[in-house]
Amino acid sequence: MSEVIETTATSVFLDERGVLHVVSNGTMSTPETVAETVAVIHTLVSRPVPALFDARKWPKAGSDTWMAIIDVLPSIVSASALLVLPDGEALLGGFPSAVNRLMLPLEVFTDEAEATAVLEQFITGDDDWEEE
Repeated sequence: MSEVIETTATSVFLDERGVLHVVSNGTMSTPETVAETVAVIHTLVSRPVPALFDARKWPKAGSDTWMAIIDVLPSIVSASALLVLPDGEALLGGFPSAVNRLMLPLEVFTDEAEATAVLEQFITGDDDWEEE
């Protein structure tokens, strides 16, 4: 596992299987905090990888934040799982299905183990993610 890097709005790390974890700390995201998190992600990965976005503490985001996320998503993520609280999926509206249909695989989960299991099918296996 990589070191856990703290940003203004997230904790970011790459696990031993090569899955990127982006965990909200409860701070409101803005286009600036999205850019900060993406810059950190680019220090960990050089190409899109499967990602688990833990949004259980994430407050609602404005449309400018969603646009910032959509703009960078394909450059960092090959497939994604969005982890939410049980009532959180309804708050997302059509965003997850639109991303899944138009950009890349995206599913919403309330169970972290289930989300991680689904992401494992997107691990390519041709990379050694262990530090040497």
